[in-house]
Amino acid sequence: MRKILVPTDFSVPAENAAHYALELAKKLKADVLLCNAFKVPADAPTATQVAWPLIGYTELKQNATSDLDSLVKSLSDPSCSVDEDEYCPDLAYESGVGNVCELVSSLVKREKIDLVVMGMAGAGALTQFVLGSNCKEMIEKANVPLLLIPFNVAFKNIGKIAFTTDLNTQDLVALQFLINLALPLNAQITIVHITNKEVDPHGGIQRKIDAFLNKLISDIKFSSIKYEYVWNIDIDNGLDWIAGQENLDLIALTHHRRNLLARMFKGSHTQKFSRHTKIPLLVFPPKYLDAVAQ
Repeated sequence: MRKILVPTDFSVPAENAAHYALELAKKLKADVLLCNAFKVPADAPTATQVAWPLIGYTELKQNATSDLDSLVKSLSDPSCSVDEDEYCPDLAYESGVGNVCELVSSLVKREKIDLVVMGMAGAGALTQFVLGSNCKEMIEKANVPLLLIPFNVAFKNIGKIAFTTDLNTQDLVALQFLINLALPLNAQITIVHITNKEVDPHGGIQRKIDAFLNKLISDIKFSSIKYEYVWNIDIDNGLDWIAGQENLDLIALTHHRRNLLARMFKGSHTQKFSRHTKIPLLVFPPKYLDAVAQ
C-alpha cells in the first residue's frame, strides 16, 4: 500500500479518522493525504437571492488551507523521526471546489490512492456519517476500498479481521486486498458466511462452499485464514454475532451484498448494530471489485 486518502470536514469524528489513518499508515508504510472539499456560495443557484455578503473562492481556499495546515500540525508526531524502526508517513493535504465525491474521485486517480479512510458518527447513529450523504454516494461510486472509523475508536493493532461473504467468487478480489492489509499487521482473517439455512453436507450450499474454498486455496496463498459459517439465524443476528466476537478489530464486506449494507445503514438493525460501533468497517464498493476483476 502506497497512499491513504482522508477526507475531512474538520469535525471531531473526521479528525479522529485522520489520527487512525496516520497510525495505520505507520504500520503499512504508507503516506497520508488529507483533503477538504468546499463550495463557493457565489456559484450556487440561489446566490443572487441572498442579501448578505458572499465569500469568494480565494477566501474559502485560504480558510481551507489554514484549517488543513492546523490539522497537519496536530497530527504530526515529532517522536516519529527519532525512532528509526518506525515508518514516518509523509503527511500532505489538498483542497478543492466541489462535493466530496468529486474531489475524492479526482485525487484517487491522480495520486494513485489505495484506501480512503473516513469518520462516521457513533452514539447509536451508524448512518450519520461525518460527510453525510456523500459517504453513501462514495460507497456506490468509489473505485477504492473505504475504511469507516467510528468517532470514538482509537487505533490499535489490527490482529483479527472478519470478512463476511455470500460465497460469490468476486469476493476473492476483496480478500486479496485484505491479505495485503493483513500481512504487515500480522493479522488473522476469518471468512464468515451468514446463512439462515442449515448446511446439508450433500446439498447445494455445501457445494457452493466447497467451490469457493477450492477457488480460494488455488488462487490465494495466505496461511492465517480460516472459514466459519453461521446458520439458522437471520442476517441481523448474524451481524450482531460477528460484531460481538472478542478481540475483533475490523469488519469487512463487499457492497454487492446490498441487502446486508441496507440492513446496516437503515431500519431496525441500525439501532441494534450501533452497540458495536467500536469496530471499524471496511467496505469494498462494486466499482472497485469490477475494476480489479477485469
